[in-house]
Amino acid sequence: MMAEKNKLLRNLREFAGLYRKSRLGVAGLALLVIFIAIGLLAPVLTPYDPQTSMQLANFRAKPDWLDPSTPKNTYYIADPSFTSSASLAEWSVTKTGVAVEWSGQAGYEGIPLVEEGSGPGSIMLSTTDASGDGVVTLGNKLTYSYNPPHRFSVHLAYKAEVTGEATWKAQMILRQTNGNELIIWDSGTQRGSTEWSVPKPQIDTNDAILRIRLFKDILSDASKLFPTKGDYTLVLKLTTSTEGGSVKFYVDDVSARVWGDAFGYLGTDNYGRDIFTQLIYGSRVSILIGVFSAFIAVGLGLFVGLTSGYVGGWVDELLMRLNDVLLTIPGLPLLIVLTAVMGPSIFSVVILIGFLGWMGIARLIRSQVLSLKTKAFVEAARASGGGTWHIIRKHLVPNVITMAYTQLALTVPGAIVTEAALSFLGLGDPFLQTWGKMLHDVQYYGAISEWWWAIPPGLCIALLSMAFVFIGYAMDDILNPKLRRR
Repeated sequence: MMAEKNKLLRNLREFAGLYRKSRLGVAGLALLVIFIAIGLLAPVLTPYDPQTSMQLANFRAKPDWLDPSTPKNTYYIADPSFTSSASLAEWSVTKTGVAVEWSGQAGYEGIPLVEEGSGPGSIMLSTTDASGDGVVTLGNKLTYSYNPPHRFSVHLAYKAEVTGEATWKAQMILRQTNGNELIIWDSGTQRGSTEWSVPKPQIDTNDAILRIRLFKDILSDASKLFPTKGDYTLVLKLTTSTEGGSVKFYVDDVSARVWGDAFGYLGTDNYGRDIFTQLIYGSRVSILIGVFSAFIAVGLGLFVGLTSGYVGGWVDELLMRLNDVLLTIPGLPLLIVLTAVMGPSIFSVVILIGFLGWMGIARLIRSQVLSLKTKAFVEAARASGGGTWHIIRKHLVPNVITMAYTQLALTVPGAIVTEAALSFLGLGDPFLQTWGKMLHDVQYYGAISEWWWAIPPGLCIALLSMAFVFIGYAMDDILNPKLRRR
C-alpha cells in the first residue's frame, strides 16, 4: 500500500514537472484559475443579483467610463427614512404658522405585497395657529453637474391628521437654477384625515401618462427638469387653512432620483440590471455545465469504448452502429428538440450535452483497446482465469485513463459553446445567468451596436474554452507516449 502511494506521488511530481514546461498548459491553467476565482468571488466583486437587481440605473445605460459627461445615478435625499432628528439638518426650513419637528413614533409602514416602509421615524408638520393660514417649505439642494438626463422620479409617503375645520395641500416642487419652480406633484386641496398614502403612480418622467397628467406637456422628460448644470432645489411645500381646527401632516420615505444613463463597468440591460454582474456570475454556470457535461460524455465514451473494443462480436457491432447513427444526426437540432421536450433547466442541459457528446470519445477509446487486448499482459491475464470485467478494470482502464483525462479537458470547450448556443436560442435555464443568455438578450433587444454588452460574454466564452484546449493539448503532450518521445 505504501509502495503504491509513493509511486503515485512520484508520478504526480513527474507530471507537474513536465506540465510546468508547457507554456500552453501554464497559460491555460492560469486562465482557468482566474475564471474559477471570478466565479467564487462573485458576491464580493459585485453587490447585485444578476437576475433580481433591476432598475439600478436607466435602461440600457452606458458604462461609467465611456463618457464622463453622461448622467450618473444621483440621489437627492441622504436620509429618506428620517431615522433621527438629525435628518432635518439636510433640509432648509421656511415656515409661517406651522411647526416642524421629528417624530420618532409615526412612520410609514409600507403597503403589503407592494412595498416595504421604513417604520418609525418621520417629519411632522403641525399648525400652530388655530385661526389662520400656514405655509411651510422644506428644501433640499443638489448640485447637478452632468448633461441633461432622461429620467427623474420622486417617491414619498404622507399622512394627515385633521381635527375640526381645516384644509391642507401638499406639493413637491423643483426649483431650477434660474429660479423657475416646476410643480411635479400636487395633492390638491384636501379636507379631512388620510392614512399613510403614496402618490400612485409614482412620480416618474419615464411614464408617458404622467408626462401628460402631472407635467401638463411641459416636462416631457427629465431633460426639461435639469436643462443645465448647476444648483437645483427639491421643495416639499405644505399649505394649511384652519378655522378653529388643526392639521398634523407626516412625511416619510422621501426619495428623489435622477436615473443614470451611465452605470458600472459595463452599463445596464433593458431591465436596468448590471451587465458586469451578469458577466461575473455567468462564469459559474459555464464552468459547471462544461465540466459536468464533459464528465458524463467521457464516462459514457470510456464505458462504451472499453466494452465494444474488448468484448467484440455482436456487442461491438450494436454499440458502433448506435454510435454511427448518433454521429450522423446533427447535434444542435437534436439538442433543441430534446431540450424543448425536457424543459429548459440546467440539469436537462447538462445531461443532454453529456449524453450526446460521447461518440467520438468512444471510438477513440475503442481503437486503443483493440490494440491493447492483443498485448502479452492481457493474454496472460486471460490465461490465468481473469474475467472480462476484471481485465477491463485492472488492465485496460489504467492504460486508457490518461487518454480519458485528455479528452475530458478537450470536451469541456464544446460543452460550454453548446450551452451558449442553446441559451442564445432561448432554450437555456431562464432562472440562471449565463454568457449565452447575455448574447440572447443582445440579439433579442437589438443591442449589437452596444459593443460593451455584446463583446464581453463572447470573449469570455472564447477565453474559457481556450483555457481548457490549452490544458488538453498540454496533457496530451505529457501523457501520450508517442508525442512525448518526439
